[in-house]
Amino acid sequence: MVRLKFLFSHGDLIMLRSLFVLGLFTAVLSPSAYADSLLIKQAKIVQPDQAQASAPQDVLIRDGKIVAIGKNLGKSQAKSDRQIDGRGKFLVPGLIDTHVHLDGVPGYAGKRPEDEAMLKEARLQMPRSYAYFGFTTVLDLTGNPSFIADWNSQPAGPQAYFCAPVTIPNGYPASWMDKDLQFQVEGTKYMLFDPAQPTVYPANFKPEAHTPQAVVAAAKQDGASCIKVFYETGFGAKKNLPVPSPELIQAVVAHAKSLKMPVYLHGNSQAAYEFALKTGVTTLVHGMWHETKQVDPLMNQQRLQAMARELATADISIQPTIQVLYGEQEAMNPDFFKNPQVDHAIPQQLASWYQSDAGQWMSKLLAEELVGSTNSPAERYQAFQKMYAKPLNTVRQMTQQLQKNGARLLFGSDTPSGPFYTQFPGVNGRWEMDRWLETGMSLPQLFSALTINNARALGLEQSIGSVEVGKRADLLLLDRNPLLSVEAYDSIAQVILHGKPHARASLSAH
Repeated sequence: MVRLKFLFSHGDLIMLRSLFVLGLFTAVLSPSAYADSLLIKQAKIVQPDQAQASAPQDVLIRDGKIVAIGKNLGKSQAKSDRQIDGRGKFLVPGLIDTHVHLDGVPGYAGKRPEDEAMLKEARLQMPRSYAYFGFTTVLDLTGNPSFIADWNSQPAGPQAYFCAPVTIPNGYPASWMDKDLQFQVEGTKYMLFDPAQPTVYPANFKPEAHTPQAVVAAAKQDGASCIKVFYETGFGAKKNLPVPSPELIQAVVAHAKSLKMPVYLHGNSQAAYEFALKTGVTTLVHGMWHETKQVDPLMNQQRLQAMARELATADISIQPTIQVLYGEQEAMNPDFFKNPQVDHAIPQQLASWYQSDAGQWMSKLLAEELVGSTNSPAERYQAFQKMYAKPLNTVRQMTQQLQKNGARLLFGSDTPSGPFYTQFPGVNGRWEMDRWLETGMSLPQLFSALTINNARALGLEQSIGSVEVGKRADLLLLDRNPLLSVEAYDSIAQVILHGKPHARASLSAH
């Protein structure tokens, strides 16, 4: 495998004054009967299952939900304490990224006390960076209930849900911990008893509490929205890792589905895709990055084509996560921080640290182990681009085959996939959009994947994913139509989170 992984305040008044000046926000301080209400006037609504934007409509939001949609609500009973002029703009559902990892600051390793102020600033900005790029809902594929509750208490950021990571001892990702520590961390409660490794468990480990049924039930009780399982034989320094048997995961899948919990499988190889077909998981959370070695290339390509048809028939969804490979490659790009989008995602103090000798630790490690440390930065970057050409070609081809055969592709960015600052919250998802279009995906297909398809995958289509009465008011007001241009996602004027509008500029890391 190629990659390594190891009430108003003073500030509120200033913001409101700025919005008045910009002409984006018209506030009417009305009686408390209309408190926490918002009227978006005369915006064209773009729905994921419709080919064209609607005629201009008013949308009334109250207590965080859409309560009315009509042509001239402002002239009827729809009183509100705030209004946004949506003339000439496009109102769309907020974007959904169903593959993120929210804990930690990407690319930071260590616990230096002098870095604490920088890290605190970064942690406060990361939810805002997701929102800045339009993401109003995220799914942490290896989350825990206490962290997710803290995340969702923040004033400006996407609503987070989480999957419980169901593992086996010494397998991925437990293998990155000490052999004893893997049984002591919080996630141990979701560890399966693996009959193939009966002697590795500590004396206090109770197998009856770690059956597929018990583990899934515990995850459900903890508030998990889904289960994540793993088929990963290893990479880097960790190779030949044990993987669960198909029978063990089949039992996990059966019980999870009985509780209406989707099962996400980490896997990016041909063997992992075969495992998905055997076990009937709901979603593969990576693209096909790596083909099986030592097979006839022609026969292997025939198998990949057949596999794409089988996945579509089995109704197993796939997240291509192509940007993961680009992100690892870009860790060697000496001009990465010249991209203006990066400035809006990463706080300046953290960006400066990333470019310091300490912050370049991962880039130096990659250079030493993979291409030699004597090359210039430009030469190292070129070497990485050459090295990543084959897996990128593989994932593009397989994504095209899946699309051709009608498989369901779900949008997930794997932000961040590892200790890479090049996969920072929000902007990494924006770049994943570009990667999809490079495979021949259409703009309407991308829009549906970012919205209603992910909502349906999470069983949340009654709450999010489209602009409809009764749904949560997580919305974007754009200057351009996303069905016609991917640059529409760069033209966000307002991000509306639970019915509260935020000027996009107020969410920037600037």
